[in-house]
Amino acid sequence: MKIIIFNYGASNLYSIYSAFKRLNEDTKVVESIDSEKQPDLLVLPGVGNFSQASKSLKDQKESILQMAKKGTFVFGVCLGLHLFYEKSEEGEGEGLGVLKGTVMKLKKGKVPHMGWSYTELLKENYIWKSDKKGDWFYYAHSYYVPSDERFVYAVAENDEIKIPALIIKENFVGVQFHPEKSGKSGLMILKGVLEAVKR
Repeated sequence: MKIIIFNYGASNLYSIYSAFKRLNEDTKVVESIDSEKQPDLLVLPGVGNFSQASKSLKDQKESILQMAKKGTFVFGVCLGLHLFYEKSEEGEGEGLGVLKGTVMKLKKGKVPHMGWSYTELLKENYIWKSDKKGDWFYYAHSYYVPSDERFVYAVAENDEIKIPALIIKENFVGVQFHPEKSGKSGLMILKGVLEAVKR
């Protein structure tokens, strides 16, 4: 399997890289994306600012979308998930637009939403490889994605807000939490992503 991680300045890039390497997967960090070199999995990591990431993404957008059409899985983590959407309240710029709507700022509960939160599984899917109907994951974010029940498979609570935590649309998979910092539960999600790619 060939995995590439797109470096657009996300500060968790190398922790994600290390997580995949621990799973003995062929993983490379790239500064630009060549649509002719089709990977099995493209990872959009994420601790950073939407505007800055959007600038880096701008020239790569068509290549990413073309790769996805040809079968590449795209895995977005935190900010990487936000980039699946059209835009964000965090700043200017456009995301991939694979999912409709605007990423919103948290206005209730803990802001930023930091630390371990219980995450409830809403419906079965091919990523969540556990018999548990909920698990604990590590979060670090101040913005969250729209809740479209067609694509939301798990949620975390932050005061009165249910935060979409696992999003799946075709071969785009995104998580709001950080699997690379979530111990065994995070490893379960990463393995689920890899198994989906290998199917």
